[in-house]
Amino acid sequence: MLSTARVTQAASFDDAVITVSPIADVSLSLNVTSYAFGPIAVNTSTNSATALTLTNNGQVSITVDKRITSESNPAGWTASATAGRDTYALYVATSTTRLSLTGFTATTKFGAQNNISNLTSTAGSTPILPPSGAGSSVDLWFRLDMPTQLSVSGSKTIAIRFTATSQ
Repeated sequence: MLSTARVTQAASFDDAVITVSPIADVSLSLNVTSYAFGPIAVNTSTNSATALTLTNNGQVSITVDKRITSESNPAGWTASATAGRDTYALYVATSTTRLSLTGFTATTKFGAQNNISNLTSTAGSTPILPPSGAGSSVDLWFRLDMPTQLSVSGSKTIAIRFTATSQ
């Protein structure tokens, strides 16, 4: 019987990696762009009666941060962690229902002007908003702790910003 030997040929290969960086639209919208608390007594706290709805209109899941961009228009108030003379504390939290004053926590405070912090729920978690469908919107509820004393009276304006970051 003849023996047949197998001859193995050497194989050669090389791997390649393909990378891509998707460019996705990151977009937020508010159903209403202002909320008026109206007349509030000095040295008291109040919370919003209706929510503003923040919606992810983009193409990717997002988290959201918050900040006060300008305050005291006209001048005279300053944001802080606690209320004091000419100093107020502003909070925002996500919730499906209206919050009581005690429903707001330290993680829901804005802090000083231009201080950036995560938008959080009352449980302290940062919501991830999908690009569409269920969960792409959250209701925002506000609490305002008025200054304990005022040097100057009159209406004040606080401008806030919500910024989306893709996940």
